[in-house]
Amino acid sequence: MKRTFKTSARQYERGAIAVEAAIVLPLLLLFLGLPSILYAFYFRQYMAVQKAAHDAAVYLSTAPRLEMTTAGPDGNFAAVTLAKKLIAKELAGIVPESVSVDPVISCMYLVGTGKTPQMNGCSPQVFKGANNTLFRMDVAVNVPYINPITGSEVEGMYMSPVAPVRYLGN
Repeated sequence: MKRTFKTSARQYERGAIAVEAAIVLPLLLLFLGLPSILYAFYFRQYMAVQKAAHDAAVYLSTAPRLEMTTAGPDGNFAAVTLAKKLIAKELAGIVPESVSVDPVISCMYLVGTGKTPQMNGCSPQVFKGANNTLFRMDVAVNVPYINPITGSEVEGMYMSPVAPVRYLGN
């Protein structure tokens, strides 16, 4: 029986797809896998910052009025000082100590019997008037993204979650 040319040519093509896959697969993993890993690190840090802002907002929403009117050692009322410490503690392992974390805490309240709400920084002076009614707290944290490989800040990438909650304290 005589072999045809087609059959003998196929014999030399065995394993060609395996060689192509061995060349293309590392390139594919490099271009798709590495950015995915870096974005996973970014979202991990973002979720930690968002959780810290949310926890501080939930604490502030349930703080009693006494803590909202009593000034703490740094000039803010005691609840805000404690919320800032809570954020710093939750971000201790995520954000290096060289990066300053300064949350912005805003209060929305009604002045007197007015219907127009005002948004201001929370301070004891806001609550000195008995007619001011606090009804919402916003906690915003602005932190730069820290590259886990180099340990330095990435230019232009910031995490700025805002956690708005209604004030439920008494």
